[in-house]
Amino acid sequence: MRTVNYNPSSLEVNFAKAFHDLTPQIETKLTGAQVIDIKSNCDIDNPQVTFKLKDSEGDFHEVVVQIIQRPDHIIK
Repeated sequence: MRTVNYNPSSLEVNFAKAFHDLTPQIETKLTGAQVIDIKSNCDIDNPQVTFKLKDSEGDFHEVVVQIIQRPDHIIK
């Protein structure tokens, strides 16, 4: 598949949606943290999935996953 548009690419958007959909499985891997909220922004270049977390001590944290596809010609 040749990528024509990178801003964002369909592959980046699909990866971001997959991360969002996998939240229940991701949460089971987090020791001492619970996912409180999750937001996806798939309309921007390099889509982001933001996880808001609460740890076992009651503190809140935010983790941002940013999806970046490198241009096809770089990978050989």
